[in-house]
Amino acid sequence: MEPKGETKTDGVRMAMGPLDCPVCYEPLEPPIYQCGVGHLVCKSCCKRLKKCPLCTRTAFERCFGMERVVETVEVPCCFAKNGCTKKITYFNKKKHEKACRYGPCFCPEPGCGFTGPAVALANHLITRHKWPFMKFKYFEQFSLSLQRGPRVLQAPDSKIFLMNLKPVEPLGHAISLVCVQPEAMDSRFGCSVAFSCFTGHHQLSTLDAVRSSSLSDGMPEDFFCIVPKAGGTEIFLRTTIDNELVHDEEDELEDEDEDEDDESYNEDEDDEEDDSDDE
Repeated sequence: MEPKGETKTDGVRMAMGPLDCPVCYEPLEPPIYQCGVGHLVCKSCCKRLKKCPLCTRTAFERCFGMERVVETVEVPCCFAKNGCTKKITYFNKKKHEKACRYGPCFCPEPGCGFTGPAVALANHLITRHKWPFMKFKYFEQFSLSLQRGPRVLQAPDSKIFLMNLKPVEPLGHAISLVCVQPEAMDSRFGCSVAFSCFTGHHQLSTLDAVRSSSLSDGMPEDFFCIVPKAGGTEIFLRTTIDNELVHDEEDELEDEDEDEDDESYNEDEDDEEDDSDDE
């Protein structure tokens, strides 16, 4: 049976300081420990402390009541103004915001100060700066003409990629590819580009890990492919982008929010401890 008031909510305002560990200043999350006076510390700090940092007590025990509190305190994402509507437990706020798709990305055009989520940036580049645009599907080959300059590529999951073709004398054109997202994270994507420059020629270049960037430093210069010059021959880049990992970090975070932490408050465990105390 759900305890009375378990789902009750109210428009409460509070300072967040009491929800932070007084040693590392990171948000408290289960398991939480307290000294005999009630001073709280996080698990990692508790392991290395010989006494309470706020008093002289040397013993610590679980604080199940505070664990229940921190598991129910939800805060808005700092990118709410950009469109994020999620409410996150306070101790997961930093992790969510690091992966939030509504975090700011930056227009790489010189002199342009536009910032916004990746999808908004793509629309800005297409409408304001007239960058070429194409939608594609993962694992399905699509053709791009060998046209100098950047272009916007959009995947079915709304992920935005920018491909740039830059003349490199005397070789030909260099190709770079970047996934636009607020924080640089481990790559989920790969890319292959196949092309022919003349009769009998066939070249395949692969990029095992497409880097991600918010473009705060402009367009990346790490090119993974050189297309040789071909006198007068029209060249098409047969391109494939794949996403090897199926779980978005943001989806994983949602799963973590839904699942109870193994070390979070457990009423049966609390009852067992009470029974042992009575004995």
